[in-house]
Amino acid sequence: MKKCAPSFKDPWVWSPMLVFAILLIVIQFTGMNMQLFLFFNKWHTITGDRFWAIITLFGDGLVAAVLLFPFLKKRPDIIWSVLIASLFYMIILHSLKRIMDVPRPAGVLSPDTMYIIGKRFTRYAFPSGHTTTIFTLMSVIAFSFKKNTIYILSIIFAILVGLSRVAVGAHWPADVLGGAILGWLCAWVGVSLAGRLQWGFSRTAQIIYGIILLVCMIDLLFLYNTHYALADPAKWIIGTISLVWGMVEFYKVVLKK
Repeated sequence: MKKCAPSFKDPWVWSPMLVFAILLIVIQFTGMNMQLFLFFNKWHTITGDRFWAIITLFGDGLVAAVLLFPFLKKRPDIIWSVLIASLFYMIILHSLKRIMDVPRPAGVLSPDTMYIIGKRFTRYAFPSGHTTTIFTLMSVIAFSFKKNTIYILSIIFAILVGLSRVAVGAHWPADVLGGAILGWLCAWVGVSLAGRLQWGFSRTAQIIYGIILLVCMIDLLFLYNTHYALADPAKWIIGTISLVWGMVEFYKVVLKK
């Protein structure tokens, strides 16, 4: 299974990252970060808390991992690309968080001026980890399928998850944009390197992925606390569907079907 790596010469590869970078610069130099936060943080009054709790769930690393299970048999390249991309973004993400140590909205604003859904966080804001995670996953999917509809829907969904981080009161808009840039870039690196490291497409690799994802699935369903109680029913639905679908694909891999 040989995949053609996305080229940075193609506008569809670099243009979203450029747009996010421009928006980040504009927000930082105009001082609009707080105003935009207060604007998006009020959206719970329109949709209700549960909506944003469920949407933000998709940026959780463990949830994103179990969503890969259905790709096990037919598209191991996607799993391999995400794994490689994740190695890069985890190193860069956590390094930036500790080095910059940007306070989160709850660490700056008084409780009566903002709204929090879920756990209260005060430190290590930039960049947003949930946004980086979902942009890595959705960008790998966009790069791998190379279809306009999937490309557009992937970006829209990733942006929605990013906005949820502001709506739940966990991040500034600048943090979301930083996470989007990092996730998109790491996805491009992941897909590019995956095409050169063919072992990740092998049956042996698929079996290893299956075992790892099965462990992740058990953790998500029975042990893991997402810190968003309102999203627990969605967690169970996502986990159960991914488990059943993934086990069918794992069965096909093991029996070479």
